Amino acid sequence: MGRFIRPGIRDEIRKIGDMSQDANVRKLVDYMYSDELDWGYWKRLRNGSLGVDREELLREILSSGRSDKEIYEIVLRIHTTVTDDTILGDKTPAHLYHVPKLIEWFPESKVVHTFRDPRAILASEWLKRTKKVPATFYPVKPTHPLYSFTIVLHVTVTWLYAVRLHRRYKERYPQNYRFLKFEDLVREPEKQIRELCAFLDIEFDSRMLNPRQTGSSYSRRGGTGFDQEALTRWQRHLKPWMQTWIQFWGGKRLKQFDYL
Repeated sequence: MGRFIRPGIRDEIRKIGDMSQDANVRKLVDYMYSDELDWGYWKRLRNGSLGVDREELLREILSSGRSDKEIYEIVLRIHTTVTDDTILGDKTPAHLYHVPKLIEWFPESKVVHTFRDPRAILASEWLKRTKKVPATFYPVKPTHPLYSFTIVLHVTVTWLYAVRLHRRYKERYPQNYRFLKFEDLVREPEKQIRELCAFLDIEFDSRMLNPRQTGSSYSRRGGTGFDQEALTRWQRHLKPWMQTWIQFWGGKRLKQFDYL
């Protein structure tokens, strides 16, 4: 559905044209498997790790009503076996910006907004991008101060916007929306997970307390359970000027969420 500043598949549908025309559906599926979508779900779709055949996806969309909602549902379920007990979910972070549309499509859906200290987010993003982004990917090198400032600015703006959306959704969708601080989940996982299960109307399972760790911006060591060090690790990596910046622009909100 698109990120904060990056268009999504729905935008591409508008460019391609009327989905009632089979030729346009074929163009859409070709786009889904193209190199232009080289991230997340689409990258896995293209490289075959999802096990979805291009022709199968094409047939599914052609046989549907071809609305945005129906195409989205097909993308959600086509790589798995759906039964009467299946609960379809999507953890795409950018969908925070599209909650009204998602609830319009699925009135009984549940939205879990996972929230975190912006300084921890910034440390993670800065490490991830300066370590992994090729020097030729952006106009300036990852080691350039302007590149670091761009990351700081992006995290600041998106975090403050997430705060605004939280207040809006909490008031507008009290039955559909739940706010969950990452720090609370790590400190008291059983309490938070039990409350989350109640909100989702699913049964609590003790195995939920020992999830598989898939690595982070700091390491790829993996393991299981909740990493307590994740609460403070950012303090060793965040540059002093970055912390000062976040505290200046987000001071009021940091206090509101007990981060200061």
